[in-house]
Amino acid sequence: MLNLIRRTAVLGAAALTFSALLSATPALATSETATSAPAVYIDLKAPAKSFTATGNDVPVGAWTDRGFHASKAYFTFDLRPYRGATIGYAEAYATETAANDCTKPRATELWVTDPATAPTWLRQPKERTKLPGPGAQGGCLWNRVEWDAGQAITAALAAGKESVTFALRMPDDRQFDPAYGRRVENRLHLYVDYNRPPTVPTDLHVGLKPCGADPVYTADNPIEVYGRVDDPDRSAVSAKVTVWAADDPAKRLELGPDYFSAAPRHVRYWLPSEFTTHGREYRWTMQGVEEGLAGPVSAPCSFIIDRVAPTTAPVVTSADYPNDRERHGAIGIPGTFTIDAKGDQDIIGFNTGNGYVPADRPGGVATVQYTPKTEFDTFSAWGRDKAGNNGPGTHYGFTATPSEPGVTYDARTVAVGKPLRLDFTPGAMPGVVEYVYDFGWAGEVVVPAGPDGKATTTVTPKEPWNYLVVSSRTKEGWRSEQWEGRVEQSGVPTVTSATYPADQPGGGVGVPGEFVFSSGRPDVTDFFYMLDNGESGMVPATNGTATVSLTPGSAGGHVLEVSSVYTDGNFSDPRYYSFIVNG
Repeated sequence: MLNLIRRTAVLGAAALTFSALLSATPALATSETATSAPAVYIDLKAPAKSFTATGNDVPVGAWTDRGFHASKAYFTFDLRPYRGATIGYAEAYATETAANDCTKPRATELWVTDPATAPTWLRQPKERTKLPGPGAQGGCLWNRVEWDAGQAITAALAAGKESVTFALRMPDDRQFDPAYGRRVENRLHLYVDYNRPPTVPTDLHVGLKPCGADPVYTADNPIEVYGRVDDPDRSAVSAKVTVWAADDPAKRLELGPDYFSAAPRHVRYWLPSEFTTHGREYRWTMQGVEEGLAGPVSAPCSFIIDRVAPTTAPVVTSADYPNDRERHGAIGIPGTFTIDAKGDQDIIGFNTGNGYVPADRPGGVATVQYTPKTEFDTFSAWGRDKAGNNGPGTHYGFTATPSEPGVTYDARTVAVGKPLRLDFTPGAMPGVVEYVYDFGWAGEVVVPAGPDGKATTTVTPKEPWNYLVVSSRTKEGWRSEQWEGRVEQSGVPTVTSATYPADQPGGGVGVPGEFVFSSGRPDVTDFFYMLDNGESGMVPATNGTATVSLTPGSAGGHVLEVSSVYTDGNFSDPRYYSFIVNG
């Protein structure tokens, strides 16, 4: 047996390879290296057998080991990832692991063959094309022995093949010479630089309306058409648009491509106003393009131009909320409203305050639910055609019953940090099962109502005044209008006097008496007082209390008016303190 020489080769800078030669070709969108399935090889010594490589390498050419052998190795690549692609260049390369005789020049050939499912020496796949190469690599062994596979891959794809098989062999005149035999890794590699065209454009629109089986009606001027262009290689893409009148397909308008930018992207064009006319049907297609490569054309999208609005104002009626100037229903309770196009075939639906609703047929009617938001409310509707043109509107006025709940509390018990009882009643809202309130902007709280529709809850004020919002809700989820107001700690001061008790005789003319003012609000800074609309003054508060001495100048009844003064300068409501001076 000949000695096998095994060593690892290092690519030298001076080596001339197919990679170096092909690097002058501009790279396309995608480059990748594919690896074949494990090698299948044949051996003259076992002419009826097929061998699948299980070790690290396979034999190519002749060798002697317990007899004479001659081998060819077959490598198969999946071409489905490159279907529809343009191949810039491709090179197949093998890694050598052993040579029988390093003094002999490398003679390995690579051929395209018919599929090799279970080849044998007696039934070899037909060898079709010899690939150019290998390049002139130096050294005994080389880790990248290369062949130009560009034309072979391109031809296989053009023929619709899903795979390609290569045979690694020695030439006929050296096939049986053991001196030229070698071993290579059990997998072949294929470096491919390729580009796939853009895919069929999707998401085609005319203005804001998507294309479909039926023509798009549009009133736009100019008309915008756009679609989404994508590319499997994420190349920079654009699009071409072709537009023609349905009744004159020979007369066409071509738009684009515009600038190229990374896929995916939406490409949009505006059709010249002079190209389109009212009442005419047009069709258009979009084709994704990139530099030097175009994708498939989309299916046609049709549109019809309608720039004339309907002329009929719809009729609106409602049994729940008649427009008879009487109160009906309640604010927050929805009612049924009927809109009638009065047979105008141009009207296919209606625009309302709640959005668009289709008619049951062209020129027909639509029924909608509308919930009044104010006592004197208006329901408005406009007839709309297929292109989105609105005709004259109808404004249906009606009156709804106010529905805010009743809210009561004892203002005298409002104090920071102390519990406060709130009582809710349903007002005009029927079927109330719960209340939703927000006290002091702390978030909504739900309180269930009793069988009588009433509810009670307790809150704790954190400020001298807190904002309260309350609405009632029915089992259907209908919500009343809101009660809104301030729950304020009373700042009205109290007044006491030992000398001149309230509403009783005391003291006397010229007899001074002390009057004590007090308030529980923490933001009271002063008290303002006025006696009998005459003598007045301002006295500072200490811990919510102040004392002032007053001397009545006449007998009989007197009135002392006292107000708290807050830190913001506002005054509370006054307290009127009546007393009687002895004569």
